[in-house]
Amino acid sequence: MKPAITGWKESTAFYFVGHEVHIWTLPLPNKGEDFLSGLDTDTCILSQDERDRVQRKQKQCMHDAQKLVMSRTFLREVLSMYTGQSASDLHIEYGASGKPHVQSGPQFNLSHTEGCCVLALAAHTALGIDLEHVRPLLRMSAVIRRFMTEEEQCYVLDHKEEEQVTIRRVWQVLTQKEAWIKACGLSLCGQWRNLNTMGKGGDGHYVVEREGQHYSLQSLNVGPNYSAALCTPGKTKPRIRWMNVAGDKRSQG
Repeated sequence: MKPAITGWKESTAFYFVGHEVHIWTLPLPNKGEDFLSGLDTDTCILSQDERDRVQRKQKQCMHDAQKLVMSRTFLREVLSMYTGQSASDLHIEYGASGKPHVQSGPQFNLSHTEGCCVLALAAHTALGIDLEHVRPLLRMSAVIRRFMTEEEQCYVLDHKEEEQVTIRRVWQVLTQKEAWIKACGLSLCGQWRNLNTMGKGGDGHYVVEREGQHYSLQSLNVGPNYSAALCTPGKTKPRIRWMNVAGDKRSQG
C-alpha cells in the first residue's frame, strides 16, 4: 500500500496510512529504581526550558526528574524520526491551553505514569492519550461522586464482582475523561463531572458527544497493571499501529 502524504517531509522515515494513529511506548523507572546514575542536563537533547524544569524537579524528587528526562528525550527522538529534524533542534511550542505541538510535524500527545510512558501520533488529527497505573484510590467513593456522571457511577458500582473490578473500572473512566480533555486542548478542564464517557458502542470503543461534536474513545492494552485511553475527533475508530512493541509491529482497530 502506498503511504499517505503526511503534510510535512515526504522523505520522513515513518508514514501514516489513512487515519491511523501510531503508538510508541517506553519503560520508565519505578520508585526505588535508578535508571540513571546522574542527570547531566548539559549533555541532554532537551531545550533550556526543559532543562530548567528538570533542575526544579531534582530539588524535589530525583525519581521524578529521571522520568521527566527520559520521557522528554523519548518524545524528541520519536518526533525527529517523523520530521527529519535533529531531536535537539526541534522547537516544541505550546498553545493557549498549554497543549504542545511542533510546526511542520505530526499531531502528538504524551502521557506517563509509574513504570511506563506512551506517545500517540497522527498525521493531521487532534488527539489525546492518557495512561495510569491501576491502584487502589484513597477516598475512592468521594472520587466517584465528585468526578463521575450518574451513568458512569452505575457502570463502576452496579456489579457483583470483586473490589479489583471496581478499581479497574474507576481508572478506565478517569483515563477516558483525561484523554477526552487532552484531545480538546485542555479546554474542558474543570468539567469532569459534565463529561459522560458512557457513549454508544462497546468492546473498548465508544462514541461520545459534547456540544454537537463527536469524539471516539478507545481503550488501549498497554499492560495488565495499566489503564490507557485514546481520544480522537469524530465517530470513526482509528486504526492503531503499535510501533515498538516486542516482536512484530501490531495493529489494532
